[in-house]
Amino acid sequence: MSATPKGTTLRLILPKDSSGKILASLGTSAKVESNDLTLSTDRLTTEMIVRNIKEYMRLRDELLHTLRQLGLPREPRVGFPQVQNHQEALAEARKVLDENRSRYQELQSSIEDLQRQIEEAKKQSSKITETFQAGFPSSEVVSAAGDFSRILGRIPVRKLADAQRSLASSMKDQLAFATGNRVKDWVYLLIAVPANKTPQVLQTLLLHDFVQSDIPKSEEPDLQRALASLEAKTRDLTKELEDAKSKLKLFQNEAAETLNRLADNIQDSLMQLQAVLKMGEGANVSRTFAWLAKPLSPKTLNALSDQGVLFETG
Repeated sequence: MSATPKGTTLRLILPKDSSGKILASLGTSAKVESNDLTLSTDRLTTEMIVRNIKEYMRLRDELLHTLRQLGLPREPRVGFPQVQNHQEALAEARKVLDENRSRYQELQSSIEDLQRQIEEAKKQSSKITETFQAGFPSSEVVSAAGDFSRILGRIPVRKLADAQRSLASSMKDQLAFATGNRVKDWVYLLIAVPANKTPQVLQTLLLHDFVQSDIPKSEEPDLQRALASLEAKTRDLTKELEDAKSKLKLFQNEAAETLNRLADNIQDSLMQLQAVLKMGEGANVSRTFAWLAKPLSPKTLNALSDQGVLFETG
C-alpha cells in the first residue's frame, strides 16, 4: 500500500493467535497489510514506557498541528518501524519536524515580504497616478520649500469659492493656493502652507468637504520616471513572488511525504508501547494497517479495542 485511497484507516495490534478471526470481522471489502511481531521494549521499566508514550503522544499532536499549519493533508500509510532506541527516535523526529517548520516559516516570510513590497509599490504608483490626474507639475507637488508643506486633494467645485474665502480670511498671505484639473463635480487643489499651520488649513478645508490625497514620496523629482521605475520594480517583485510560491509548493510536496511518513512511524511506535502495557513484554502479536470504505460502528471499534490496541483515522 504505497498510498491510501479515501475512506477510513485502522492501525491495529492484536494477539497473533486471534488476529485472523478478528480481522475477518472487518468484512471482505477491507484491504489489510499485516506482519507478525514479538513485543519488546529492550527491558524498559513501566515508568520509562509511560514516559515515552506521553512524549510520543505530544509529538504526534504537534506533528498533526504542523500538517494543518502547512496546509498539508494527513495521508495515513503503512509504518511498521523497528525502533531500537525510543529516545533517539523521538529526538530525530523532533529534529525533522523543527527543520520542516523552520523551512516553511522561512519561505512564507519571504512570500509575505515580497507581497508587502509589491503592495507598497502599487500604493506609490497609485499616488503618482492621482497626482497626474490632478494636473500639477511634478516639481510643484514633490519639492519642499523650506518650512512649507504641501497639501493635495480635491474639493467640490461648488464649495471652492467659499473655501478660498475662508482660507484667505484666516491665513491672509501665509499660503499659496492653486487649482488643478476638474474631474466631474470636483476640482483638485494644491496648497503650500507653513508646516505649523497645516492642521489649521486642513480643518478649514474639511469643513468644505475637502478630500485629501497622499503626496507620493519619491527621490526622483520627475514623477513620470518615478512611475516607470515603480512599475518595473513591481514586475520584478511579482516574478520573484511567483518563484517563491513555486518553491513553497515544491517544499509542501516534499514535506507532505516526509511528515506523513513521520506521523505513521510515530503512531506505530506509540501503539507498540501501549501494546506492551496491555499484552505484556514478549507477547506475539500481529500488526495491521487496514483500509475500509466506510467507518466502523462505535460498537465494533470498542470490541476491537478490547482485543488489542487500535487507532482510527477517518
